[in-house]
Amino acid sequence: MSLKEINKNWTALGEEDPLWVVLTDPAKKGNRWKEDEFFETGRREIENIFEKLRESEISVHCGKALDFGCGVGRLTQALATRFESVDGVDISDSMIRNAERLNQFPNKTNYHINIRGDLGAFPSGKYDFICSMIALQHIPKKFQRNYIGDFLRLLKPGGVAFFQTIHFKGLRGLMPDFAADFYRKLKHKGKPFISMYGIQTDQVHQIVTRFDGKIEKHSCIPYVGYESRLVTDIFIMRKLTSSRRC
Repeated sequence: MSLKEINKNWTALGEEDPLWVVLTDPAKKGNRWKEDEFFETGRREIENIFEKLRESEISVHCGKALDFGCGVGRLTQALATRFESVDGVDISDSMIRNAERLNQFPNKTNYHINIRGDLGAFPSGKYDFICSMIALQHIPKKFQRNYIGDFLRLLKPGGVAFFQTIHFKGLRGLMPDFAADFYRKLKHKGKPFISMYGIQTDQVHQIVTRFDGKIEKHSCIPYVGYESRLVTDIFIMRKLTSSRRC
């Protein structure tokens, strides 16, 4: 899929059921998520992320953060309780509109639409922390590579990124993305759909090394509900300083 197609697809999904397409709990489909309950999941997830950072003895400065693939701001809002300022970025117009509508920290958070294959609109070396959960998995691999590389460009020296990707296994791992996209388009008969794209973990490691970063920790777990086909990868990445490798 092209970026314009992804923008159109996710803008339509965000107009129909914006909270559910972020967290696809079957019991919540049809705009059944309560907003406070939905955003509470974000607070718990950020608490869990920072607990994992503490367990790994990784410290993060509380200056500026970026939430990539922010959707309606589920994690952006939680990050705003920890950081001086937070930027949320997403490819969907409707998601950004909803994020702005639901923004509880207007003095600390800003939302941005980004329909390009990189993060060139954002300044280099300005972020202490970058977070991306259940977002990269919906972007074709060639763009995932660009965005992960840009995470390192955006981070300050010593800055940390916590992000998630997926990789396929079994028969799904043998199917090229263009074939999976074609099948989804036929199945959904032109209606918007949730796409999935994997990236192999060795490719992530190569990107991080190329752009002067270090994977501090990598863990993989079965993708709940799709254990036979998908694996979730969690990366904690640090941008190296010019004077030393940490």
